[in-house]
This record gives sequence, structure tokens and C-alpha cells, in this order.
Amino acid sequence: MSIVVRSASLIDDREELLDLLERNFGEPQELRFAWRHESNPVGPGWSWVIYDRNRKAIVAMTSVFPRRMYVSGKLEVCGQVGEFAVDTTYRSLGPALQLQRATFGPVDSGAISLCYDCPPHDAGMSTFLRLGMGVNCTMTRYALPLRSDEFIRKKFGNSLWTKPVAMATNLLLRGRRVQKGTTDLEISKFDVGFDDEFSNLDHMVSSAGKIRASRSSSELNWRYRDDPMRGRSASTSSAKYRCLVARKAGELQGFAVFFTETEGIATLVDLFGHNIADTGIALLEAVIETCHDEDVAVLHGFCSDASDLEELFQNLGFRRREIAARVVGYEKPHATEKLLTSDIQWDFGHVELMV
Repeated sequence: MSIVVRSASLIDDREELLDLLERNFGEPQELRFAWRHESNPVGPGWSWVIYDRNRKAIVAMTSVFPRRMYVSGKLEVCGQVGEFAVDTTYRSLGPALQLQRATFGPVDSGAISLCYDCPPHDAGMSTFLRLGMGVNCTMTRYALPLRSDEFIRKKFGNSLWTKPVAMATNLLLRGRRVQKGTTDLEISKFDVGFDDEFSNLDHMVSSAGKIRASRSSSELNWRYRDDPMRGRSASTSSAKYRCLVARKAGELQGFAVFFTETEGIATLVDLFGHNIADTGIALLEAVIETCHDEDVAVLHGFCSDASDLEELFQNLGFRRREIAARVVGYEKPHATEKLLTSDIQWDFGHVELMV
């Protein structure tokens, strides 16, 4: 066989890895590659490649990035699979299986407690099905329409009567009634570095019976301030992550993170805090109001079925759309203490998908 799986060197293989990622994902990768592999506050990850000895070239790769996760109330170092890139002529089940098995290595060695992957479509499940593994949870995209202009234009074209129809529809969308959260919360913009109060909030919010991402200050700063694609170095302000916080008597109760695209689409990345049924409504209403003010056409949200966000989205008028990802977890097959029990709830939102 001309292909072999081996560990990747981020020094010796760097240029080939970047070329491979750019061939498969179609945009410059160097800054984000460094951010993922070298700046991660949880530490360095692991990468593997498929090397074609005949061509003397790297033709596929994948990585596992360490992430702190709360698992039934206990903080564990886990891993998320990412950078799964395979050149077109090697996209058969054999190479994919070899790479997928490699990602289990850090778990089997005890370096991390568990890992998970998030295939976005059924085709991505083929390797797991061959390995006898199933879906632990599904992630669904939700959409809240905020403006009707584009929809009406595509359906009816541009004419004299469509503009007033769009204006009237937009007024209805903006004026619809929503559930009100607690009125004693103060919502404000947050545009400085995350500090210890966010770590304290992360620690205090219960994760009993759940698995979710840690939100310590170091992880939040890395993810939302340092990300070269959408952090402070983003080329346009609209592309940056933006954060709103909720406080009661000056004490942090929760926060929301979102970003807007130039094509009029906004995405809710993170919504977290105490008593999310109330705090979440207040924060999400503020995000929605910001989107209205900026003429955003639609606000997207993502969550698993076990997430508290699901009910929140439905109460605020979000419409359930397609399955955006299937989450598959892996732990040692014969571990004495199982973490991924049948009754654990995967409390996942968009942030748990990001890598």
C-alpha cells in the first residue's frame, strides 16, 4: 500500500499542511492554524496525516484540539476533532477510517478523557457507522426572520407594489410580541477582555448531568478576542464577535456573543448564564434589537435537543431548520468509570461546534 498514517510535525510539515487545508477549505489558513495549534490556552493538540509514499506528498490530515469540558459537573480535559481534510482522489472509506482511528489515540493513552467529532452531514457518519459508533446528539439550526425584503424580491421580483409589502412585513416582524425576561437585569455592551468574573460564572452555573464547554476567561479571550478571523484583528467591525452582558445589582448574570455578516445574516455563537430562561430572554432580545437596528435579515442559532436554548429559541419565534451537525463522542471502550452514560445530556450550542 502506498499510503501510511503518521503523526504530523507542525514544524517540518507546516507548509504542506497549510497547502492541504487551503486546497480543501479554500481560504488562507496560516493565521487560524497558528491560533488553533499554538495559542490554545488548554495546550497543544495532536495532528495526523496520510502520506502517499509514491507521490511523496501529504494528501490528508486531521487534528484533535484539547478543550476543557464540564462532564456531569466535573471539569475534564477533552478533545474536539477538526481539520479533517482529504484530497479529492483519496476520499474513500479506507483513508478516512485510518484518520478517524488515529483521533482515538489521545483518549486511549489517557492524555484526554474523551473526544468528539461533529460531522455536518450523513456522509460524514460513514466512518463511525463502520466503526460501530452512533450519534450522541444532533445539532439543529434555528432561524429568526427579521426582514422580508430579500424573500419578497426573490419570490415576486422588483415592482412598485413589493416595496410597501416588504415595509409592512418588516414592521410586523419587528413589532411581534415576545416573552419578557426579568426586568431587573441591566444589559450592556462588553468590549474589553474577559476576566475572573466570567470564570466565576462558568464555575457557578450548574452542569450536573450535562456535558458542555468550559467558559473560563482564558478560553473566552482566546476564542472571542484572539481569533484572527473574527477577533479584534478582523478587517471589518461587522465581522467581529460582539458581546452583551447581563448584570443584576452589578453582578454578572450571563452573556451573549454574536457576529453579523455583510450579507445580512447574524449568528448567535454563545448564550450562557444563570437562570437562562430569564437571563437568556433578556440577552437574546437585546441581540435581536441590535440586529433590527442594523437591518439584519435573519438571526441564526444552533443547539442540541437537550439544550435549554431549544425552548428559548422556540419561545422567541425562531423556526427549526435542518440538522447542522451530528455529534459523536468517544471514550475508552473499557473505562472503569464511564463518562458518556446513556442519561448524560449534551448541552451544546454553536460554541461547542467551533474549532
